[in-house]
Order: sequence, then structure tokens, then C-alpha cells
Amino acid sequence: MKLTLHILAVLSMAAAGCGTVKETYHPQTVGPVSNAQGCEGLTLKLTAATDTVPLGRPVVFSVAVCNTSDHAIWIPKQPQQAFFWTYPNGRHDCYMIDREQTRFFQKSDSLLLNPGGEIVLPGLVETSYFNRPGITEFRAEIDVARNTNPELTPFWSGRLLSNGYGMQLVPFKNFAGVR
Repeated sequence: MKLTLHILAVLSMAAAGCGTVKETYHPQTVGPVSNAQGCEGLTLKLTAATDTVPLGRPVVFSVAVCNTSDHAIWIPKQPQQAFFWTYPNGRHDCYMIDREQTRFFQKSDSLLLNPGGEIVLPGLVETSYFNRPGITEFRAEIDVARNTNPELTPFWSGRLLSNGYGMQLVPFKNFAGVR
């Protein structure tokens, strides 16, 4: 009796959609995919000068760190950066970074970002090992260790993810304009 009830419960969940498996996400959009996400007064925005890149050439991004709070915030001049991407077939990959937990930041390697201010960092993803043309969606991340220097406060720390950005990767031989 218990087995019959259990089987009926599983079948009813499957029929109602509760037992379905989510489809794999496949990038569909070239250019900005979503709005930048904010965290504790900062927003990370990913942009590119071009939306089409031949496989084997680097994808070049601008990664803007924006202060959306109403007060100035200290941040590192060169925060640790990572990139995550989803290939056209839905597979995920990334550049790994060594994450620090704490760090004593000097004033010389930090900057005070005023409200509404931004710092633009270069971002580069090498595509020489990418083997599939199509739309690949990228996201940037900065990771800032907890500051142990009491002279620099408030100092932002944590992980911040950017908006998604779809890039059309084409076979090198099909890319017009490459010299």
C-alpha cells in the first residue's frame, strides 16, 4: 500500500511539472544581456567596443566599477578580476583567481571612489582554446579581500558580479576586417 501511494505521488508530481529537469541555458543575445548587479554601494558593468570577435583573438572588455552609494568608498586600484562564460552549447568555464581572505591595503594601491564615480578596468579573455563559434555569454567578477588597514574606511570588500554580455565568436577565416 505504501509503495503504491509513493508511486502515485511521484507520478502526480511528474504530471504536474514538479519532477521536470530545467533546460540548459544557451546564450541567445549579442551585447548586454542584463542590468549590472549592485552590492553594498558598488555596481560592476561589463561593456565591449565590438560584439564580434574571431576565434583565436582575445575578447576585450571594459569593466566599470561604479559607486552607486551616497558616500565615498575605498577600493583597490587593481582588484582581483575573474571572468565566467557560457559557451553556445550551454557549457560553463572560467578563469580562476586565488582569493585572499584579508589584506592590509596601502593608500598607494587604493583609491577613494566618490558617489557617482567610476573606475574602468581592462578585461581580456583569450579565445585561442575556444572550439565553437556562436554566441558566448561572459560575466566579470571582482573579488576584494577584507581590508585590515584601519586608516582606509569605509573600505569595500566582497564579491561583485557584472551584467552578462553576449559576444558573437566567428571562425577566424570568416571574419572580415582582420588583417
